[in-house]
Amino acid sequence: MERLAYKGVASNLVTYLTEVVEMSTSVAAKSVSTWSGVTSMLPLLTAVLTDSYGDRYSTITASSLFYVVVPHAK
Repeated sequence: MERLAYKGVASNLVTYLTEVVEMSTSVAAKSVSTWSGVTSMLPLLTAVLTDSYGDRYSTITASSLFYVVVPHAK
Protein backbone atom coordinates (compact mmCIF):
# COMPACT_ATOMS: atom_id res chain seq x y z
CA MET A 1 0.00 0.00 0.00
CA GLU A 2 2.86 2.37 0.75
CA ARG A 3 4.29 2.01 -2.77
CA LEU A 4 0.86 2.59 -4.28
CA ALA A 5 0.43 5.77 -2.24
CA TYR A 6 3.93 6.93 -3.20
CA LYS A 7 3.27 6.41 -6.92
CA GLY A 8 -0.07 8.19 -6.64
CA VAL A 9 1.43 11.22 -4.93
CA ALA A 10 4.48 11.32 -7.20
CA SER A 11 2.42 11.20 -10.38
CA ASN A 12 0.15 14.08 -9.33
CA LEU A 13 2.62 16.26 -7.47
CA VAL A 14 3.88 18.26 -10.47
CA THR A 15 0.30 18.98 -11.53
CA TYR A 16 -0.59 20.11 -8.01
CA LEU A 17 2.49 22.30 -7.68
CA THR A 18 1.96 23.98 -11.07
CA GLU A 19 -1.81 24.47 -10.90
CA VAL A 20 -2.62 24.98 -7.21
CA VAL A 21 0.63 26.35 -5.79
CA GLU A 22 1.36 28.12 -9.12
CA MET A 23 5.03 27.14 -9.36
CA SER A 24 6.75 27.15 -12.70
CA THR A 25 7.08 23.75 -14.34
CA SER A 26 10.84 23.64 -13.88
CA VAL A 27 10.69 24.52 -10.16
CA ALA A 28 7.89 21.99 -9.62
CA ALA A 29 9.86 19.26 -11.40
CA LYS A 30 12.96 20.07 -9.34
CA SER A 31 10.90 19.96 -6.13
CA VAL A 32 9.43 16.58 -7.04
CA SER A 33 12.90 15.22 -7.87
CA THR A 34 14.21 16.47 -4.53
CA TRP A 35 11.23 14.98 -2.68
CA SER A 36 11.71 11.66 -4.48
CA GLY A 37 15.42 11.56 -3.65
CA VAL A 38 14.88 12.40 0.01
CA THR A 39 12.15 9.79 0.43
CA SER A 40 14.36 7.20 -1.24
CA MET A 41 17.50 7.91 0.79
CA LEU A 42 15.98 8.65 4.20
CA PRO A 43 15.43 4.98 5.12
CA LEU A 44 19.12 4.25 4.48
CA LEU A 45 20.25 7.11 6.68
CA THR A 46 17.84 6.37 9.52
CA ALA A 47 18.62 2.65 9.42
CA VAL A 48 22.23 3.32 10.39
CA LEU A 49 21.16 5.48 13.34
CA THR A 50 18.52 3.02 14.45
CA ASP A 51 20.81 0.01 14.27
CA SER A 52 23.53 1.88 16.15
CA TYR A 53 21.51 3.46 18.93
CA GLY A 54 18.14 1.72 19.17
CA ASP A 55 16.56 -1.67 19.48
CA ARG A 56 13.70 -3.17 17.52
CA TYR A 57 10.81 -2.44 19.87
CA SER A 58 11.70 1.13 20.79
CA THR A 59 12.16 1.92 17.10
CA ILE A 60 8.76 0.48 16.19
CA THR A 61 7.11 2.35 19.06
CA ALA A 62 8.78 5.67 18.23
CA SER A 63 8.03 5.46 14.51
CA SER A 64 4.42 4.49 15.17
CA LEU A 65 3.94 7.44 17.50
CA PHE A 66 5.63 9.73 14.98
CA TYR A 67 3.35 8.41 12.22
CA VAL A 68 0.22 9.04 14.31
CA VAL A 69 1.11 12.40 15.89
CA VAL A 70 3.04 14.37 13.26
CA PRO A 71 0.50 14.45 10.38
CA HIS A 72 -2.14 15.83 12.73
CA ALA A 73 0.03 18.52 14.30
CA LYS A 74 -0.47 22.02 12.93
